[in-house]
Formats: sequence, C-alpha cells, structure tokens
Amino acid sequence: MTRIAITGVGLLSTLGIGANAVFANMLEGRVTTSGEIPDFDATAFLGDKGLRHFDRTALVLSSAARLAAEQSGLASAGYAPEDIGVVVGSTHGSIQAITEFDQESVREGPNYVNPQDFANTVISQPASRVGVIFSATGLNTTIATGTASALDAIAYGLTMLRLGRVATLLCGSALGHSSEIEQSYAKAGRLQISANGVGPFALGRKGPKFAEGGAVFVLENEDKARQRGSKPLAVISGVGSFFGHGSAGLVRAMKEALTQAGLTPEQISCVVSFASGSPGGDAQEGEAISEVLPGAPVTAPKSQTRDCLEASGAIHMAVSLLSISSGKIPGIPKLESIDPAFSKLDLVCGKARDASVKHVLVNARDDSGHNAVVIVSAPE
Repeated sequence: MTRIAITGVGLLSTLGIGANAVFANMLEGRVTTSGEIPDFDATAFLGDKGLRHFDRTALVLSSAARLAAEQSGLASAGYAPEDIGVVVGSTHGSIQAITEFDQESVREGPNYVNPQDFANTVISQPASRVGVIFSATGLNTTIATGTASALDAIAYGLTMLRLGRVATLLCGSALGHSSEIEQSYAKAGRLQISANGVGPFALGRKGPKFAEGGAVFVLENEDKARQRGSKPLAVISGVGSFFGHGSAGLVRAMKEALTQAGLTPEQISCVVSFASGSPGGDAQEGEAISEVLPGAPVTAPKSQTRDCLEASGAIHMAVSLLSISSGKIPGIPKLESIDPAFSKLDLVCGKARDASVKHVLVNARDDSGHNAVVIVSAPE
C-alpha cells in the first residue's frame, strides 16, 4: 500500500501560534485561560487584501494551511493547480456566519444584506477559501461527521491520494470562536461556560469548555516527497472509522486502524485521547482504550487547549507528530483526583513523559455515533 507522508503542519490554538510554540507550552503544562487564539492576526499569514468577507473559521483554517504549506515547501514543489486538493473536516464552521447573516436580514431587511456574505453560510466555505488562496483545483471536499470530522477527512484524503485523484492535499480542520456555538452546546449540557476546575478523566467532571483552534497538514506520497527533497515528519499508517454508539463503536474503529497499520496493541507508543471532561464521553473512550490498548500511555490535550469540537482531532494529530519528533508525551495538568473508572489506564498525569514514540493512535468520537481513529507513525 502506498505510504502517505505528512510533510508540513500548521497549528493554531489557545496555547499559541505555530506547532512548535503550542507544543512547547503543552510540555510546560500550561493551561489556556481564554477561548481565543492569542494575538491572532490573519493578515500576517494571508496578507491584507481579500479577507474582509472571510469568517473566523476560514481565517484560522487558511492561516494554518499557510503555515503547513511553508514548512512543506509546497510553493516550490512543482505541483500544478490540478495536482493540489483540499479536504476539510467541518460541521459547525458556518454557524456563526449563518447567524450573523440571518440577524442582519432581520435587522436591515432582506433587500439590504451584503450578498458577498451569503457565501459564508454554506458548510464548505472554509475549504473553498483555502482552495482559492492556493489555486488548488484538484478537488475540494468537506467532510461532516460531527466532532469526528477531522480524522474522517484524513481517511478520505488518503483514499483520494492512493487513487491518484490528486498528488498532494491540504487536509485538516479549524473552528473559529463563536458565542452562538458555545451557548447552544451549554444549553444542551455538552459544554460548560463557567469553569469548574475539573478536566478529562477526573472525578466530578461536568463537561468541557469551548475554544477555537485548528490544524492543517500537507499530505503526499512518501517516495515523491523524498524525491523532491522534502523530509516527511511522519506517515499515516492506519485509519479506522465506524458508526456505533457506546464504547463498542470506538473499539471497532481502533481495531480497524491497527489492522490497516499492521501493528499490534503493544507497538502503540501512546494514545492521544479525545477526552474532554465529558462525563459520558470520557467513560466510553476510557472503556474502549482499556479493552484495545490496556498498557499504552494516554494523554488528553483538551486538558490544556479546551474543546475545539471537530477541530480537536486535527489539533491532536499535530500533537502526535510533535510527540514523535521530540520523544515526549504531554501530560494532563492538574489531574489529581482520577475517576476510579480509569484506574486501569496509564494516564500521563502532571509533567510530560520522556518516551520512544514511534506509533501514536489518535481517537475522535461524536455523541451521534461517529468514531474515527488515525495512527501516525515515525518515518523510516
């Protein structure tokens, strides 16, 4: 099977801008105190022209794509526009724009809304913005499977690359801060607006807090990447996806990813968990990890970045890359009172852990039943 490499990563989160800066803050055990990316100015990445009608999600996604493309050397790689595609995982990305458009139409009347803002009301708008910026005409796809969208987008992208539909992809997910999303999820009991001081896997957890962020990756054939002089950061060795409620669905997806990667559970260096502090969600994932990977170290980045919904999966993939390159697994800060239900898990509590990190399993799940898994491995 064709090996697909990651040759560039762009990461923005509440812990900073740029993959190295974010990861350094994670290793120091810092925990975000805000739901927004600090000092974020999209013009620093995209210039100051043509951005007036971009919504927040499109600005974060496009900026992450720029960082990834620059690290990969995409501009000088010799790819024609039709060789480059864009695949984005997004489910909530247009809600803020839809809300603002609807409010303006009610306030000003339907004859006075700005027609250029209407483009932001479709879910594929962020991916389309990236396609225009990079003149990528190969394909442009948006995958919407709830909070599992980012990892499902990676799986879809692998298929397109292996089928030869495109030669390289900008693939990832982002979500801009939205008070409408935050308040809606809080009313549904899935997010906490006020801090409760309890995070993933902790006793007494009541739910996560919301934040913005995103990550984008440059994906391409590993051999072709090396031929053009690009050094792969990692390879995607396996993916799994399964629709099913409870822990059983995630178990199926994890086993599928392991089978595709040709790995045994003992070969997984660590698990980047999707745990967020959700009472039920953490319990289901903990049960699945205990069944499939009982001895693997487990970390939970949302304990530091907060919950970025569908963008969290992409952010967690970036964490896996950096763990491989650094030989360090970020800890889960302030995790002191562990729920006894997770007593069998090797949770990386407090400080980061030094380890030989070769294969990282990244989980994502949605309460609707979508489960997605990606295994990221060190390049040979």
